[in-house]
Amino acid sequence: MILMHSRPKEQREAIRQLVHSVLTREMSTFNPERFKEWIKDIDARFRRVGLTLLFTIRERSVNFTIKEIRTRRTAYKFTASTHVPFEDRDVVMTVEEFAQAGR
Repeated sequence: MILMHSRPKEQREAIRQLVHSVLTREMSTFNPERFKEWIKDIDARFRRVGLTLLFTIRERSVNFTIKEIRTRRTAYKFTASTHVPFEDRDVVMTVEEFAQAGR
């Protein structure tokens, strides 16, 4: 994982906003469709600063991984402490969907 102080300011701010959003948002209020739209929106913001957002849901906790688009190196990882009321299989997102969201 890359150290945060070595990230450009725009990338640090995007990551800080995501962490703040997850901490203040009640993740248990999401349904699968609303969660997909939220992830697409966040990923579109990340792509503007050269990052991409990946996630997995394990035991109803969301694990976020933020990677650099250019080098594919992991920039940051964290897990949401609040639980979503659905499983990973309920939120199927394909590479094509992410490509369309970036346009």
